[in-house]
Amino acid sequence: MDPQQLRDMKRALGRRLAELRTRRGLTQDDLGRLVHSNRSTVGNVEVGRQVSDRVFWVQCESLLKAGGELISGYDEYRAGEIQHREEKAEAARHARWGAVLDHRTITEASSPIRTRGGDEPPALPAGSSPAAANLVAMIDEVDDLRRSLNATLTPGPINDAGLDEWGKIVTRHGRATRDRSTGALLRDIADDLIELKELISRRPSASALRCLTGMAAQMSGLLCLVLCRIDDKASALRWARTGRLAAVEAGNPMIQAWVLAQEAHAHYYSADFHDAVEAARHAQEIAGHKASAGTALAAAIEARTHAATGRRKQTRAALGRAEDCLSRLEGEALSASAFGYSEAQLRFHEENAYTRLGDVSAALAAQERALQLCSPGDYTDWALTRLDRATCLTTTGDASDALDTLTETIGSLEGPKRQGIIADRARRVLDALPPTQRSSSTAQDIRALLIQPQ
Repeated sequence: MDPQQLRDMKRALGRRLAELRTRRGLTQDDLGRLVHSNRSTVGNVEVGRQVSDRVFWVQCESLLKAGGELISGYDEYRAGEIQHREEKAEAARHARWGAVLDHRTITEASSPIRTRGGDEPPALPAGSSPAAANLVAMIDEVDDLRRSLNATLTPGPINDAGLDEWGKIVTRHGRATRDRSTGALLRDIADDLIELKELISRRPSASALRCLTGMAAQMSGLLCLVLCRIDDKASALRWARTGRLAAVEAGNPMIQAWVLAQEAHAHYYSADFHDAVEAARHAQEIAGHKASAGTALAAAIEARTHAATGRRKQTRAALGRAEDCLSRLEGEALSASAFGYSEAQLRFHEENAYTRLGDVSAALAAQERALQLCSPGDYTDWALTRLDRATCLTTTGDASDALDTLTETIGSLEGPKRQGIIADRARRVLDALPPTQRSSSTAQDIRALLIQPQ
């Protein structure tokens, strides 16, 4: 899959949209207004300069009665784009490692489960000495030795002190989701999950097994969250299913509701809006009338999903349920953690919902409050909120301010922190800018930052 093939697919899809629009007697401005977009976006899509998101194509499909043609064309393009990205990543990986290590060693050394302690795997550029390759293997052997020693020191059933220590480990990971880069977090969670799996396999007592299985559900949900942030939605959903299975085995409805909320989040970012609403509602039903961080999050994700499809009444109703849940939370449930839910998080979800609805005044007010409450290290919610502000500024005709906001936001993030869903959102903001700002040197610099290898 080469870039020219992708460009041809994009242009063909755009031409087909233009044909169907013309056949219905609609102008680009008409279509933009009817699908909650604008004339500029429609024009850019039709000439193959951009593709827009799946929501745009779902709405065009329904409005133009395309018989599935537009959605299938969009999905085919995205599949080609993913294939191209994977092929580039594989080629880059072989170029980096191939001169030093054989394929099996490459796989093990670059696996997120095998590497600890930094934001990137050990850097071994082509031409590195055999000693450098030996060091990677030695690090793996030392970590295997540590696990073996742990098993020898605690051969019997886990005791209360051990369970308490594991509870602290899970809690630390939940807090780290607010400010730690996703690469380091992914590896550390996966590494600890290996050891948790070993503990579960030792056949502990029934009560200890329920506790450990609940922790495995939470760790799986954290992996779903982190993988969603780095835009690996397929893997995120697989871990959500594993987390749901573990939560059911643990017999803990609150953990099950929280895992389902994470699954709803992954469906939302995949633009699978029906499944997102189903998972979010299931989470709220499981919890019943009991408020928890999971039910508050699930209601907020349901609101964002309704907003993405233009359902104003349902959006506000779901936001109301999230607000009600938040008002009844206390203690650790309000903590700045993936396992907590605070007003800062609610305002972030609220502003995004209003941004997706195109309710600019409500969105700007919620953004102001969200940014006031956002903790300094919570770079994901901070960046996404500011990118939504740039979207609103573009909508109101303040394109220069929108570009300034975008530039300040992306420029303030370190390389590993401006990838995944942040990079994807930033590109959408760029694509929505008027031609003058979109073709400016500043915009080109931002695009270059977003594609820099990390």
